[in-house]
Amino acid sequence: MRSHKHRQSGVALVVALLFLLVVTIIAVTAANNSALGLKMSTNMQDSYQSFQAAEAGIYGVISLAGSTNEPFNRRTVVTDPFNGLSATHPLRNLAPDPNSPVIDNVDVTINLLGTDRTCPRPPGGAGGTSVGLFDCDYYQIQSEHDDPGRARTSVELGVVKTVIGTSG
Repeated sequence: MRSHKHRQSGVALVVALLFLLVVTIIAVTAANNSALGLKMSTNMQDSYQSFQAAEAGIYGVISLAGSTNEPFNRRTVVTDPFNGLSATHPLRNLAPDPNSPVIDNVDVTINLLGTDRTCPRPPGGAGGTSVGLFDCDYYQIQSEHDDPGRARTSVELGVVKTVIGTSG
């Protein structure tokens, strides 16, 4: 009997190593893509929260209109419209407070743009005239939320306040 020595060339080993290399590359790529997706969703969440905080400042100022803490009082600039509120007032959380965990770093400024101006009229000119009876004051509300290292949002809104004939 003859004995045949089989000579092994190691093809199976090379194929197995190549297969493992391909699987490793796919796994690393998938891990990088999911890490990138997680970063993107975190950034979007920070951006949305920042926008909502800045928008809360705008709505908070508008909600004070006509109250005892009227922010539209013909002062040239109002830098902290929530400062005079009691500590239990729900809008007090909008005031910049480094110790506040609720909404932090929201700065709201109200700028008086003009007083005793003509009020805007509805399209088409229907409804007659009220020149001399009503005038309008124009304000700009700027609300900015800044969370350092995460997100920063600035929102602006124009407000027209009708006043009973102050010009003559």
